[in-house]
Amino acid sequence: MQTLLIYASRSGNTRIVADAIAEPLQRRGTVEVVPVESAPALIPDGTDLLILGGPTEGHGMSEPMKAYVDRLEPESVRDLACAVFDTRLDWPRWLSGSAADRLSDALRERGARVIAREESFIVTMEPALEPGEEERARDWGDRLASLVAPTGAATGT
Repeated sequence: MQTLLIYASRSGNTRIVADAIAEPLQRRGTVEVVPVESAPALIPDGTDLLILGGPTEGHGMSEPMKAYVDRLEPESVRDLACAVFDTRLDWPRWLSGSAADRLSDALRERGARVIAREESFIVTMEPALEPGEEERARDWGDRLASLVAPTGAATGT
């Protein structure tokens, strides 16, 4: 299984979450973790899973993630298995907003198959990840791997 995980991070928390999500996926294949500033507009052929994540800012995506989604080539994500996550404060979603919700909508508009519920990982006002969030990110990565490449399936690696 080949995974491309693209993240935006201002304070480093979303990068920590991205790395934690990637850990279990690496047991099933190749994972490339890329900052949004270096991410390709055309998703490479052979990608089995695309994951996008970033901090929630202003009730939605950060400016770097918005800019990336705007240049993402729709034909490269059409019918591609995708998942999205964000980092945000532990407020009700209607109050904080969610970058993951907006990312999910943008991918669906481009014809992607969002295969899992949008996931939010919680940060404090400092900002720092809440205790247990890194482990929760690993668990989510493991669930994603199972959705794309069930245990025992050939991964090409």
